[in-house]
Amino acid sequence: MNTFPTLANEYWQGWDAGCKLATEQLGLKYIAQTFEDSVDKQISQIEQAPSLGVNAVVTFAQNAEVMKALAATASQVGIKLANAHSTAAWLDADDPAYAGSYLLYSQPDNIRGTAAMAQALFDKIGNEGKVLYVGGLPGNFSADSRAAGVKLALKNNPKIELVAEQPGGENRVAARPVVENLLTAHPDVAAIVSYNDDTAIAVLDVLRERGLSGSIVTAGIDATREMLNRVREDKSALGTVSINAPFMTGYSVVTLYDALEGIAYDPLEKMRYFDSIFLDSPEAAEKYLSAMDQGGRIDFDFKGMSRHLNGDNWKIQWGMEVIDPSNFWGQIESMQSLKPSGWALPESVEASLKAGNADKLNKMYRDHFVPGPLSDVAGMTRSKKTVLGF
Repeated sequence: MNTFPTLANEYWQGWDAGCKLATEQLGLKYIAQTFEDSVDKQISQIEQAPSLGVNAVVTFAQNAEVMKALAATASQVGIKLANAHSTAAWLDADDPAYAGSYLLYSQPDNIRGTAAMAQALFDKIGNEGKVLYVGGLPGNFSADSRAAGVKLALKNNPKIELVAEQPGGENRVAARPVVENLLTAHPDVAAIVSYNDDTAIAVLDVLRERGLSGSIVTAGIDATREMLNRVREDKSALGTVSINAPFMTGYSVVTLYDALEGIAYDPLEKMRYFDSIFLDSPEAAEKYLSAMDQGGRIDFDFKGMSRHLNGDNWKIQWGMEVIDPSNFWGQIESMQSLKPSGWALPESVEASLKAGNADKLNKMYRDHFVPGPLSDVAGMTRSKKTVLGF
């Protein structure tokens, strides 16, 4: 089962499409349910999963703290769980409290991805000048980690001056008045770093209405069709970061399937970064659009990624790395104050880290990587590679 916020959003349509494709390739029954931003409904869907014949669930934790309830519920009803993007602070997926039910937490490396996007904007304006940052909602882990990415890029560009930053509410309706007010107060900026594509589109609309298209640049995150088309057509739209929802959910299905078929994962594999790519040229945007159908599907070979079906010949078509949980939350200022007294990693995870398995696993992923449906896209970007360097 795939339980997620809504289908009335392009990102979640791709999320659904990737999950559905993986189940089709693996010959599994697929049920999609939306919880419309209701935490109670999300928990209830997992509670009721066994009654629908479901033994594994892919989800997006509606907020960070609900992840504990979702994992506990999955453990209680005897199902396996994969979650992406949002997890409770200082919660390792291999926590013994959940008896092996929480099999995978995945997310893009928001710090590196946002830093790459911001660096491209800074390069575009000659690595000096004034910039704005229209961010996400403070306290949200994705928002705070993307803000950390912006700070990293600023640290590497001492001649760039961040003159103002303000939360933009994560959608274009909320972001628009923020953008208008910031531009009125700071008309001499050269670039605006945007939290996501909806924020970037609000920026682009305001720039066009004020006759500033081409004189100020911005970029976003999500690789929505609308933003990709703006990158093709609008001189102020430098690019957008694809965090690749179809792969994220499809590979989550593969992970759950392999586990149910007896594949054992290293404890560190239960928390992973999945790759992202900054699409910063009209050619890259065009190629990405052509690789994605109208439903958001991208034709990855998920069956070929299964360790159960392919033995040692399994192959991945999108980059990944394990997350080192010993410093994962510590990189984010807002997370540091939430660290529980006496916090320690699960013994299994600590032992794997001490054995040097993080480097071994990351090498394994690179050894099993083969070109996929988006590999040509990477070659059309200015960096010629993905954020994780695949």
